[in-house]
Amino acid sequence: MADIFDEIEEDLRRDRMALLWQRYGNYILGFAILIIVGVAGNQGYDYWKNSRAQSAGDMFFEAVIAENSLDAMSAVSKELPEGYEMLSRFRMAALFSEEGKQAEAEKSYLLLSEDPSIDSFYQQIALLLSVMNAPETANKEELINRISSLSEFAGPLQGLALETSSGLYLELNQPGKALSFLKRASELTDIPPDLRQRISQSLLILDFKYDDKSTSKSE
Repeated sequence: MADIFDEIEEDLRRDRMALLWQRYGNYILGFAILIIVGVAGNQGYDYWKNSRAQSAGDMFFEAVIAENSLDAMSAVSKELPEGYEMLSRFRMAALFSEEGKQAEAEKSYLLLSEDPSIDSFYQQIALLLSVMNAPETANKEELINRISSLSEFAGPLQGLALETSSGLYLELNQPGKALSFLKRASELTDIPPDLRQRISQSLLILDFKYDDKSTSKSE
């Protein structure tokens, strides 16, 4: 199980903008797996559902460890029940990103975010991941606007959305807005400790950089 979490963590890791979001969002899909597997194994399910869930779990994890995981996952995805089918789509989107196919990854996450059959929380996760995995050539303003609803309203993904938007503003060479979004994220009371630490470190680095520039200009 730990190996699978490691794979998902590696899939979601991006070299771009490493300053602001190294290892972003790794806990999200791991948490999703725990929920889906836990529900699938619930004692309240009858024998048929338990058998079906076990078979689906075997199919899913065999596709995860297959040599050509993307093809294997694509082949079994439509045969999986709802929870595993959704997770397989997340996995395929992550594999697109791992293979450097950012346009396909972004499109896959966007489709998930727009799927009304998926719980709204997972739609929001997919929306955020569509921005995190967008090609370098993507319009940064459009990406920021895409996740504005996550940045503006309180929720479990607000901190990550603010951090992501901050990084995009840095790419647009708008450090003032980047700092503003990071400071808003630092003021949130309910964010994971690793995210809070990363935001604090980023604020220290950026504050020092801009203070240093201001001093140089005044001289």
